[in-house]
Amino acid sequence: MKNKYLLLITTSHKPSPRTRSFVKDLANTLPSSLRVTRGKKTLVEIGLEAYRFKTRYVFIVNEKRGNPSSIRVYGADYLGKMPRLKHTHTIILGGVKLTRENPESTRAYNPETININYDRCETDKCYKLADLLASIYHEILSDKPDIEIELIEKNYVFFKPLNRLGKICGPILKIKDVKTIV
Repeated sequence: MKNKYLLLITTSHKPSPRTRSFVKDLANTLPSSLRVTRGKKTLVEIGLEAYRFKTRYVFIVNEKRGNPSSIRVYGADYLGKMPRLKHTHTIILGGVKLTRENPESTRAYNPETININYDRCETDKCYKLADLLASIYHEILSDKPDIEIELIEKNYVFFKPLNRLGKICGPILKIKDVKTIV
Protein backbone atom coordinates (compact mmCIF):
# COMPACT_ATOMS: atom_id res chain seq x y z
CA MET A 1 0.00 0.00 0.00
CA LYS A 2 1.42 3.38 -1.06
CA ASN A 3 -0.40 5.75 1.30
CA LYS A 4 -1.06 5.28 4.96
CA TYR A 5 -4.45 6.97 4.57
CA LEU A 6 -6.85 6.60 1.63
CA LEU A 7 -9.72 8.60 3.06
CA LEU A 8 -10.06 11.80 5.09
CA ILE A 9 -13.36 12.19 7.00
CA THR A 10 -14.65 15.46 8.43
CA THR A 11 -17.91 17.30 9.14
CA SER A 12 -19.69 20.38 7.89
CA HIS A 13 -19.21 23.56 9.92
CA LYS A 14 -20.60 23.61 13.49
CA PRO A 15 -21.54 19.92 13.77
CA SER A 16 -23.79 18.55 16.48
CA PRO A 17 -22.37 16.10 19.05
CA ARG A 18 -24.22 13.25 17.29
CA THR A 19 -22.60 14.10 13.93
CA ARG A 20 -19.16 14.30 15.57
CA SER A 21 -19.75 10.86 17.14
CA PHE A 22 -20.84 9.48 13.77
CA VAL A 23 -17.68 10.76 12.07
CA LYS A 24 -15.55 9.27 14.85
CA ASP A 25 -17.36 5.91 14.51
CA LEU A 26 -16.96 5.92 10.73
CA ALA A 27 -13.25 6.80 10.90
CA ASN A 28 -12.63 4.04 13.48
CA THR A 29 -14.47 1.49 11.34
CA LEU A 30 -13.23 2.18 7.81
CA PRO A 31 -9.63 1.07 7.16
CA SER A 32 -7.01 3.65 6.18
CA SER A 33 -9.23 6.57 7.15
CA LEU A 34 -8.30 9.70 9.03
CA ARG A 35 -10.65 11.96 10.98
CA VAL A 36 -9.95 15.69 10.86
CA THR A 37 -11.71 18.32 12.96
CA ARG A 38 -13.27 20.84 10.57
CA GLY A 39 -13.40 23.96 12.74
CA LYS A 40 -13.46 26.99 10.43
CA LYS A 41 -11.55 25.30 7.60
CA THR A 42 -12.72 26.06 4.09
CA LEU A 43 -12.93 23.44 1.36
CA VAL A 44 -9.54 24.67 0.05
CA GLU A 45 -8.00 24.12 3.49
CA ILE A 46 -9.55 20.65 3.67
CA GLY A 47 -7.91 20.01 0.27
CA LEU A 48 -4.56 21.06 1.77
CA GLU A 49 -5.13 18.66 4.68
CA ALA A 50 -5.87 15.89 2.19
CA TYR A 51 -2.67 16.77 0.33
CA ARG A 52 -0.67 16.80 3.56
CA PHE A 53 -1.75 13.24 4.37
CA LYS A 54 -1.78 12.15 0.69
CA THR A 55 -5.39 10.93 0.87
CA ARG A 56 -7.22 10.31 -2.40
CA TYR A 57 -10.77 10.82 -1.13
CA VAL A 58 -12.52 13.15 1.31
CA PHE A 59 -15.88 12.48 3.01
CA ILE A 60 -17.69 15.54 4.39
CA VAL A 61 -20.67 14.64 6.58
CA ASN A 62 -23.53 17.15 6.46
CA GLU A 63 -26.40 17.28 8.92
CA LYS A 64 -30.03 18.32 9.29
CA ARG A 65 -31.58 18.98 12.67
CA GLY A 66 -28.52 17.62 14.47
CA ASN A 67 -28.43 14.28 12.63
CA PRO A 68 -26.13 13.17 9.81
CA SER A 69 -28.08 13.63 6.56
CA SER A 70 -25.57 13.13 3.75
CA ILE A 71 -21.97 12.36 2.94
CA ARG A 72 -20.36 14.37 0.17
CA VAL A 73 -17.55 12.42 -1.49
CA TYR A 74 -14.67 14.35 -3.03
CA GLY A 75 -11.81 13.03 -5.12
CA ALA A 76 -8.46 14.73 -4.50
CA ASP A 77 -6.55 16.11 -7.49
CA TYR A 78 -2.90 17.00 -6.89
CA LEU A 79 -1.82 17.71 -10.48
CA GLY A 80 -1.92 21.53 -10.39
CA LYS A 81 -0.12 24.03 -8.17
CA MET A 82 -2.88 23.86 -5.58
CA PRO A 83 -4.58 20.62 -4.54
CA ARG A 84 -8.23 20.55 -5.62
CA LEU A 85 -11.19 18.57 -4.40
CA LYS A 86 -13.73 17.45 -6.99
CA HIS A 87 -17.21 16.56 -5.76
CA THR A 88 -17.93 13.11 -7.25
CA HIS A 89 -20.79 11.56 -5.23
CA THR A 90 -23.37 12.37 -2.59
CA ILE A 91 -24.64 9.63 -0.31
CA ILE A 92 -28.05 10.65 1.06
CA LEU A 93 -28.72 9.12 4.46
CA GLY A 94 -32.12 8.11 5.80
CA GLY A 95 -30.71 7.61 9.28
CA VAL A 96 -27.77 6.25 11.23
CA LYS A 97 -27.40 4.03 14.26
CA LEU A 98 -24.21 4.83 16.14
CA THR A 99 -22.01 2.12 17.61
CA ARG A 100 -22.92 3.19 21.15
CA GLU A 101 -26.64 2.87 20.35
CA ASN A 102 -26.34 -0.79 19.35
CA PRO A 103 -25.88 -3.13 22.35
CA GLU A 104 -24.60 -5.96 20.12
CA SER A 105 -21.90 -3.79 18.57
CA THR A 106 -18.18 -4.29 19.16
CA ARG A 107 -15.26 -2.05 18.25
CA ALA A 108 -12.94 -2.55 15.30
CA TYR A 109 -9.29 -2.22 16.27
CA ASN A 110 -6.95 -0.92 13.55
CA PRO A 111 -8.62 -2.57 10.56
CA GLU A 112 -6.26 -2.82 7.59
CA THR A 113 -8.25 -4.77 5.00
CA ILE A 114 -11.82 -4.62 3.78
CA ASN A 115 -14.33 -6.56 1.71
CA ILE A 116 -17.58 -5.28 0.21
CA ASN A 117 -20.34 -7.88 0.20
CA TYR A 118 -23.08 -6.79 -2.19
CA ASP A 119 -24.75 -10.18 -2.77
CA ARG A 120 -28.08 -8.79 -1.53
CA CYS A 121 -28.09 -5.76 -3.84
CA GLU A 122 -31.09 -5.43 -6.13
CA THR A 123 -31.06 -1.84 -7.44
CA ASP A 124 -28.66 0.59 -9.06
CA LYS A 125 -28.17 2.67 -5.91
CA CYS A 126 -26.83 -0.35 -4.03
CA TYR A 127 -24.46 -1.22 -6.87
CA LYS A 128 -23.37 2.44 -7.14
CA LEU A 129 -22.45 2.41 -3.45
CA ALA A 130 -20.57 -0.90 -3.82
CA ASP A 131 -18.67 0.50 -6.84
CA LEU A 132 -17.81 3.69 -4.95
CA LEU A 133 -16.45 1.75 -1.96
CA ALA A 134 -14.55 -0.63 -4.24
CA SER A 135 -12.94 2.29 -6.08
CA ILE A 136 -11.83 3.89 -2.79
CA TYR A 137 -10.53 0.65 -1.26
CA HIS A 138 -9.31 -1.25 -4.34
CA GLU A 139 -5.75 -1.40 -2.91
CA ILE A 140 -6.76 -3.16 0.30
CA LEU A 141 -9.65 -5.39 -0.77
CA SER A 142 -9.22 -8.88 0.67
CA ASP A 143 -10.98 -12.25 0.83
CA LYS A 144 -10.14 -12.50 4.55
CA PRO A 145 -10.75 -8.92 5.66
CA ASP A 146 -10.59 -7.22 9.03
CA ILE A 147 -13.85 -5.44 8.15
CA GLU A 148 -16.61 -6.59 5.81
CA ILE A 149 -19.14 -4.06 4.62
CA GLU A 150 -22.43 -5.83 4.05
CA LEU A 151 -24.90 -4.02 1.80
CA ILE A 152 -28.46 -5.20 2.39
CA GLU A 153 -31.43 -3.91 0.48
CA LYS A 154 -34.94 -3.61 1.96
CA ASN A 155 -36.55 -0.41 0.56
CA TYR A 156 -33.31 1.31 1.59
CA VAL A 157 -29.70 0.20 1.32
CA PHE A 158 -28.29 -0.72 4.72
CA PHE A 159 -24.53 -0.38 5.25
CA LYS A 160 -23.46 -2.80 8.01
CA PRO A 161 -19.77 -3.12 8.99
CA LEU A 162 -18.90 -6.56 10.35
CA ASN A 163 -15.69 -7.74 12.02
CA ARG A 164 -13.96 -11.09 11.40
CA LEU A 165 -16.41 -12.84 13.72
CA GLY A 166 -19.43 -11.50 11.84
CA LYS A 167 -20.44 -9.05 14.60
CA ILE A 168 -21.43 -5.45 13.90
CA CYS A 169 -18.46 -3.20 14.60
CA GLY A 170 -19.47 0.31 13.61
CA PRO A 171 -22.34 2.58 12.69
CA ILE A 172 -25.23 1.21 10.62
CA LEU A 173 -26.24 3.54 7.80
CA LYS A 174 -29.65 3.64 6.18
CA ILE A 175 -29.01 5.02 2.68
CA LYS A 176 -31.78 6.63 0.64
CA ASP A 177 -29.77 7.31 -2.50
CA VAL A 178 -26.31 7.58 -4.05
CA LYS A 179 -26.00 10.44 -6.53
CA THR A 180 -23.16 10.70 -9.01
CA ILE A 181 -22.05 14.26 -9.72
CA VAL A 182 -20.93 14.83 -13.31
